[in-house]
Amino acid sequence: MNESDIEIGRVLLQFDQVIEEHNSYLEELENLIELPNAETDRIHRILKRMRRTRKEILSGISNIVKHIATSNDKKIKEEALGIMNYFYVVGIKDEENALRKVMEIDFSLKDDVEKDIEILEKIKSLVMQFIY
Repeated sequence: MNESDIEIGRVLLQFDQVIEEHNSYLEELENLIELPNAETDRIHRILKRMRRTRKEILSGISNIVKHIATSNDKKIKEEALGIMNYFYVVGIKDEENALRKVMEIDFSLKDDVEKDIEILEKIKSLVMQFIY
């Protein structure tokens, strides 16, 4: 194992928990925004938690993209590709849709949510470099 394999391996280990948290927060947000009288305070708290998780996702994916070219471990590369595909196909799109709905519910969150969507676009851009 070279240094790149070790760095990517660390990210992959961390991503188990990060993905679980992301899914949990996203599910909670999706459930809240479907309620007729969504509680904006709860939405705001969930968005804060999601921002922390999103920073971890951005950092981890950046690290993977940085080191993948010099990785020698086929299994690590396949696992990284699987995670990237997950974020591209499911995680990012679902989160982006939920965030757009949040803006419809509470326009006062528009600026913050637009920043969140910008970060999702950065993540998507990194994932696209890796996948294609």
